[in-house]
Amino acid sequence: PRAQPYDLLRFMNVKRVFNTQPEVCGMIIAVGEIVHERMLKKPMMTFLLSVQAGLLLSFGVLMSCQVGGRWGATTGINNFVFAGFGIPFGLTFIVICQGSELITANYMFTTFAVLAAEPAERPRAIKALLLNWFVCWWANLAGAILHFTVFAWQTGLVKTVKIKGSKLPASSYSDPMNTLEHIETIYYESQQAFRDDYFGSDFCSRSNFALANMCKLINAARAKCTANFATSILRGWGCNWMVCLAIWLQMAATEPISKLFMIWLPIELFISSGFDHLVVNEFLIPGGIMIGGYYLDHRTNWGNAFFYNFLPVTIGSIFGAWSLVFPFWYVNKDAWYIAQQKRKAYTPAAVGAATATPVKALEEDDDEESKVADKIAANDDDA
Repeated sequence: PRAQPYDLLRFMNVKRVFNTQPEVCGMIIAVGEIVHERMLKKPMMTFLLSVQAGLLLSFGVLMSCQVGGRWGATTGINNFVFAGFGIPFGLTFIVICQGSELITANYMFTTFAVLAAEPAERPRAIKALLLNWFVCWWANLAGAILHFTVFAWQTGLVKTVKIKGSKLPASSYSDPMNTLEHIETIYYESQQAFRDDYFGSDFCSRSNFALANMCKLINAARAKCTANFATSILRGWGCNWMVCLAIWLQMAATEPISKLFMIWLPIELFISSGFDHLVVNEFLIPGGIMIGGYYLDHRTNWGNAFFYNFLPVTIGSIFGAWSLVFPFWYVNKDAWYIAQQKRKAYTPAAVGAATATPVKALEEDDDEESKVADKIAANDDDA
């Protein structure tokens, strides 16, 4: 039933448990429009916010390597911990820091904004979309590499393999300035000596799994640099479908703890399942290469990283975002259009006409209550 005026006042502070699907669709469109306008009017801000997103997510990835890489005697437990403790936290930081631009989420935001744009504005929206995808992609990569270099590599949290007197290409990016301290490096006489130690002994479990984070990075980089092109597309596809679902679900939630949980579920799912997240890979692969992955397998290099992972995972990430965008747009667009029409008709004059009667009724009720109170007071005085 329709609430009466006093009921409106009584229940106006009741908090909603969730937002409806059309409301979430409208919020995502609004975010996409903001991303477009910022890209066209303040491109440097877009770049800086994208670098920040790469840095924030990388904090979570580093925690996953430090914890998940060292915890769990079985593959299942290790995958669960790696996926659930770290990477979801990084995405939560990005969501809470309203404005940080993660390319995998922007594939969804900007596409929604293009679909919702007026026909005359659509070419401008497409231009902003393409520019944002280009700038945000490279800035996320810069943020991820910057984080690994400063906070993981130079700090010694992850050790680096060095081959004495090596002239291999890896020597040009495995501590090229010779700035790492001795305790932050592991020296080998030859490349074969490193391979024998890595494959033929307890390298990954040595000293209570102290080097297991190195193994996590090197193994991830090696696997992703040698993957099939089509396989990487499919892994990126499944991953970003879940990432966009996490963003959608957290927008449906209305308070922080629910948002964290809504983010955690899809992220735990796709990481523990083995899908490839583009920006996570932009931390793992360069990290694996820089700490000595090339010495283990010469195919672990920058060229293969771009061709066999970054490029196909980018294609898959776009398909994954669109797998959520187009069905959800088809389902919610009618309600969103109706809301837009009502908003346009919601003029100050219409608001005044709609609220005049209830306000007047409230004033009349207050007058009646005042008269009754005066009569009661007069009777009390007479008594």
